Order: sequence, then C-alpha cells, then structure tokens
Amino acid sequence: MIRSRTFVSLLLAVCGTASAQQPSHWMEEGAVALRQGNPKLAEEDFRHELEASPDSADAYLGVGLAELREGKLEESAASLAKASELNPALPNAHLFRGIALFQRNSLEPAAKELHEELKLQPKSAEALTWLGIVELQAGEPKQAAATLDEAGTVKQADPSLLYYQVRAHTLAAQEAFRALFKMDGDSAFVHRAQAEIYSESQQPDKAIAEYQLALKKSPKDPELYEALGNEEQRVSHTAEAASAYQSELALVPHNPIALFNLGKIQVETGDAAQGVQLLQQAVEAHASPAPACFYLGFGLAKLGRDEDAARWLERSLASSPSDLIRQRDYYDLVRVYQRLGRKADSQRALDELKKLKSSAAASSP
Repeated sequence: MIRSRTFVSLLLAVCGTASAQQPSHWMEEGAVALRQGNPKLAEEDFRHELEASPDSADAYLGVGLAELREGKLEESAASLAKASELNPALPNAHLFRGIALFQRNSLEPAAKELHEELKLQPKSAEALTWLGIVELQAGEPKQAAATLDEAGTVKQADPSLLYYQVRAHTLAAQEAFRALFKMDGDSAFVHRAQAEIYSESQQPDKAIAEYQLALKKSPKDPELYEALGNEEQRVSHTAEAASAYQSELALVPHNPIALFNLGKIQVETGDAAQGVQLLQQAVEAHASPAPACFYLGFGLAKLGRDEDAARWLERSLASSPSDLIRQRDYYDLVRVYQRLGRKADSQRALDELKKLKSSAAASSP
C-alpha cells in the first residue's frame, strides 16, 4: 500500500499543478475519485482524459497510479513509463513506476526508476524512503540505512520511516558483527559488542559476563572497566562496580566519569570522606555538574559539614538537574537548613519538594 502523504503529492501532480495549466474536468474528477479511495472510477476518468488528449503525460500518470492502487502492477508500470516518455521532466512518474516494480519484486529496475526520480527531485523524501526500502529488500542494509537517514533529513520523521531506519541499521549492525566474529570470534571487540547488545536489551547479568571476557583479552582498556562498572551498578553490585571504576582510574587517573561514579558509591554506601574527596576531583575535572554537586553536598551532609553541604546542594539546583536530582536536592536541603537553623529556607525547600512530587504524581499514568 502507498501511504496517504504520497497520494497528496500525486494528486497535486495529476491535477496539473506541475504546470501552469488549469486541470481539465476529467483530471479533477479522477483526482477526487482517488481521494475518495475509488481507483477504478479514477482510472475511468483519466482514460476519458486520454480520449480527449492522447498525448497527456499527466493523464497517463493518473491512469498509472489508479492501476497501481487496483493492484494492476504490470499495466501500471507501462502507463507510468508512457507518462515519462511523453514528459521526461514529469514529477512522480518514476517514483510510482519504481513502487509498481518493487511490488512485482523487480528490485533492480525499481531502484533504477527511483534514482531517475531523484535526478528530478533530489530532495524527494518519498523517493528516498522507497529507495531505502528497495535496498533493504535487495539485501543492502548499509546502503539502505544511509538512504533512509537522508530521507529523515528532508522530512519530519514518521513511524513508517523510523521503522525502516531501525530495521536497516539493525541489519547493518548484524552484518558488521558477523564480519567481526568471522575475523576473530573470541576477540575483545566481539565480547564488547555482545555485551552492548545485552545491555541494550536489558540483560545486565549477561552483559557483565561478556565485559569480563572482553577484559581478559584487553585488560588495559579503561572504557571496558567503565562499561562493566555501569552494568554492575544496574544490578546493585556496588562493591564490584567500585572495583571496576578503581581499575579505570588506575589507567586514567583524572577521568571525571570514573571519579564521579566511584565518589557516588562511596558517599552512598562506603567511606563518605573518601567519596567527598573523589567528587571534589570530579567537579574539578568537569563531571556533569548537577549530579556531581548533589552527591558532593549529600556526602558533606553525612560528614556534618552542613554549611558546605547547603552550598553544593544549591549549586546543584542552579545547574538544571533532572527531576529526580532536583527532588533529592530539596529533600536534603530541608534537613540541612533545619540543622543550620534556617527555618524559612527549610520551609521553602519543603514547599518546592511538595510541588515537584505533586507534579510528578499528576503526570504519571
């Protein structure tokens, strides 16, 4: 089936808007019939036009599209070829002939027609989309992904295009993975790729096992330790996660992400003083400001350094935090302000916390 947006383009073409001529009665009637989902009547109207104007490229285009809608693929391809012959610059004729040929599983001729359409309309999102679909069917996912991505740059994404983009990139990735596995099925790269697949599919335990195998092959790769630490955190293995980040820091001592993650773990479950020290280094190394400032404030509050804690929690709020971090900021500030005797500030923080919770409850399904 051809999508409705395609029909809009076609209807403009068959009604003669590609030229300055006023569309005839039969052309208008055919366009109306197509809009109403009656391709058989539309074909009759366009053939009446051909009786009056046997060399009308627009009429052949209309007939070809009506036949395409009726499933008369061979006849449609012939009518659309005649339209292009009569007017080589006619928009959409090559596009719809490509669709007709594709539906007959004539993939190479279909691609040729769509390339011809793109010579006339280089930014035609419909032609690019259909070309990508043809390339997918022809077993060329890498080329299809590039074509479909180009379509996405010239029109607003819709579910159909996004689906084909996902399919093309998935197949291209699978093809690349098979080639990688064929080169060395037990390499660090293969295990890392497999771990990332498990991670994306929400299987952290399997991802952890693959990252560990990858590290046996490449024990000096800091990115593998960071990825392993992230997966360990997902399953609440804090000691294992901390060990992974420590290994990363041994290789890259000033890595802001590793400093932040290890500091966060320490202030939550371990040595708060050490965690504060690590988080101070993370801030200096330009870690993400809002969460780093929050956990630094959180750790300082644990150490009883409420003045410093308040300053860092306020700094976190000023750094456009996520809703979750914002709620935690206000929650901790309520208690820190109370201990500091700042009753008005504590009440203000409590009011803001209530607003956030109320808004979150209202927006939840």
